[in-house]
Amino acid sequence: MEFVFVLSNYDEASFKEQVSKALEKRTELVSRNEYPKMWKFVDKMNSKEKAPEEVLKKRYVRYRIYGIILIFLGFFLLIPSVVKIKEMLIPLIWSIFSISLGLYYFRYGKKPKKVKETSFDKATAKLFNGYKDMPPAKIIITEDKIQLGENSRIEYSDIERIFITEDLFIIIWNERIAVIQKKDLLSSNIEEFTDFIRSKSQDLFEVMNIN
Repeated sequence: MEFVFVLSNYDEASFKEQVSKALEKRTELVSRNEYPKMWKFVDKMNSKEKAPEEVLKKRYVRYRIYGIILIFLGFFLLIPSVVKIKEMLIPLIWSIFSISLGLYYFRYGKKPKKVKETSFDKATAKLFNGYKDMPPAKIIITEDKIQLGENSRIEYSDIERIFITEDLFIIIWNERIAVIQKKDLLSSNIEEFTDFIRSKSQDLFEVMNIN
C-alpha cells in the first residue's frame, strides 16, 4: 500500500494554530509521564466548573461599579475625617478601608489581558518560515517507511507520536517534526490513510487527535 502527498503552499493561520497546539500537547504528555502527581493536582483544579464568558463580562462590570462606589464613599468620609482626626477617628478608619476595598474591586473588575505569545507559538512561527519557502516535493508513505522528498526518510520505529488535527498530520520523530497537509493527499482518502497509520502504530508510537 502506498500513499502519496504532493506538498502545496501551507495555510499560515491553520499551520500556526494547529502545530502550536500539537507542540504544547506533546510537552504536556512528556511532563505528565515525568510528574504524574503534579498533573493529578492540576487536573483536579481544572475540573472545577468555570463561569461562561458572558457571565465573566457582567462580573467585571459589576465589580468596577462596586469599586467606584466604595472609593467615592471612602473619599466622602475621608475629607471631613482628616480635618477632625481626633473626633472622627472611626470614620477615618472606615474611609481608608472603603477606599482600599474599592480599589481592590476596581482592579478585580479589569478585563483579563490578552494571552501573550507562547514559546510554542514562537517555535511554530519559526518552523512555518522554513515551510513557506519549501520547493514542491513528494512524500511517499509505504508499509516500510515514510519518504520525505529524495534524501530523507522516517522509519516507523523512530516515530514518537503522530498528531492528527483538523487540517494536518504532524509527525514527531527523533526530536524532529514533519507537517503534512491533509489536502495534499493524492492517492486514496484521509480515512484510509488514518486507518493505515493507526494500524502501523501498534506498540511503536502513539496516534492522537487534537481538536
